[in-house]
Amino acid sequence: MNDPQFVEAARNLAQKALLSPGSNDEKSMNFIASRALCRPLKDIEKPVILASLKDLRDFYNSKVDDAKALIAVGESKADASLNPATLAAWTMVCNQIMNLDEVLSK
Repeated sequence: MNDPQFVEAARNLAQKALLSPGSNDEKSMNFIASRALCRPLKDIEKPVILASLKDLRDFYNSKVDDAKALIAVGESKADASLNPATLAAWTMVCNQIMNLDEVLSK
């Protein structure tokens, strides 16, 4: 699931979530869940996603070149108005969600 097209799809989903009106972490999580899972997140799932997001933000904020490399994967261009570290973190969150059996076997 680390194929360039899959990573690019995760980035595009992350971009759409981050660019949606009134975007914040909660709204972005709900946006992604509604598109990937076709359901709202369960209360038990939200802290897991937020913890992963925090770890990924910390990682990509300290390794901006890695963030830029990740969001450059694929043919479509990353939205230049978004912070690369933030977009990279959300890309990986989307990648994790898109790798769930629930998503893959719909």
